[in-house]
Order: sequence, then structure tokens, then C-alpha cells
Amino acid sequence: MSEHEAIPYVDVLARIAELAETLTGHDDPAVAARVTELLDWIDAFHRDGLGRLVEMIRAWRGEIFLDSVGQDELVGLLLSAYGLGEARDVQADTSAAVAAALEQVRPVVESHGGAIEVASVRDGVVQVRMLGTCDGCPSSAATLVYGVEAALREHWVHFRRLEVLDLPAAADADKADLVCVTVTPQVSWAPVELRAKTR
Repeated sequence: MSEHEAIPYVDVLARIAELAETLTGHDDPAVAARVTELLDWIDAFHRDGLGRLVEMIRAWRGEIFLDSVGQDELVGLLLSAYGLGEARDVQADTSAAVAAALEQVRPVVESHGGAIEVASVRDGVVQVRMLGTCDGCPSSAATLVYGVEAALREHWVHFRRLEVLDLPAAADADKADLVCVTVTPQVSWAPVELRAKTR
């Protein structure tokens, strides 16, 4: 067994976070930017890959299996680190983060007489319905992508994608003059432990 294999997994995560914080704060801005980009790509690759795996398991009615593997020390930490699986703390954190994100964009939607209804939240995927005036608005799709998605990325570190249910195929002519305000996404990488401290 190597030196690294003997270290408890929670300590491994702490060490990863420590090294990432040191390197992303490098004195050379160019180095810090490259390291941040590298971590962003690794994080995105792992998050989406694990998320797809969990979705496939669920598609085969594998909730019991997910609950079982989540009890494993390493697998449980890995799933929780990406907001996946059945752990109660994951579900609680998810609900709070999604609620905060939607509160941020709700005034924009309601200003057009619309509303956002959350259909489901699971494994980094949020399904919503747009109700009221914004349903059929020619720019409602842009509002969803740049507004809701940006807010979710800001408030929920485990966010993977947004799915809009029952989206009309064609825009309502009566709503052609509506202009929906968008929010510019601000995405930056930080380890789960570090992000939690900045919230």
C-alpha cells in the first residue's frame, strides 16, 4: 500500500482542496488562470460523467443499488461531492440551493405575469415549467437559459443542466413585443469545501 492509499479519503479531499486553493491563488495570474481552467474542465468532465452514470442506473430502477453503494466510504463521498445519489444531506442542500436560485430570477419572470414551476430536481438536473405570460414569449427561452441557468450555477455547485418541460413549439404572436431580461452567468471553480465557505 502506498503512502497516498493509506490516507483517509476525507483527508484526501481536504488535501486536494488545499492544493487547489494554493495553485489558483498563484502569484503569476497566467498560471492561476491556467490552473483554474484545468480544474474547471476536470470538474465538468467528472460531474457530467458521474451524473450520466447515475441517470442510467435510475433508468434501470436502481435506487436501491444507489442507496447501497452510497454507504461505501469512498463511493459515498464521491457521489456526495457531486450532489448525486440518495443521501439526505444532498437532498436538503439541493432543495435550499434551487430555491435560492429561483428566488433570484422570479421577479424578472413575474414582471411579465409569468411563473416558474419546478417539476423535479435530481442528480444535478432541474426540470421546470414556464407558466403564464412568459409561456410562449419569444424571448422566454433566452430568459431560461441565461437567467435561470445562470442563477442555478451561482447558487448550486452541483448543477448540471436545465430542462424546460412543455415548451411551446412556436411563439405566441400576442407576446411578440415582450422583452425578457437576462442574467449573465458567472462561473468559477472552487472545491466543494471551499465553495461552502463562501456561501
